[in-house]
Amino acid sequence: MPALASQPAGAIAEAMLAYKAGERSPTVMDRIARGFTEAEIRAIAAWVAAPR
Repeated sequence: MPALASQPAGAIAEAMLAYKAGERSPTVMDRIARGFTEAEIRAIAAWVAAPR
């Protein structure tokens, strides 16, 4: 599994949105992603992808 911090925000958001929509294999992420709106997912992805 690649490190999230090295991924672009768009890729992280699209993956989380796919989990939310049930388009990716179920893991704990599908349950987590369902709890967020698309705007929240994009904000989380931007934060995770931001340089530290």
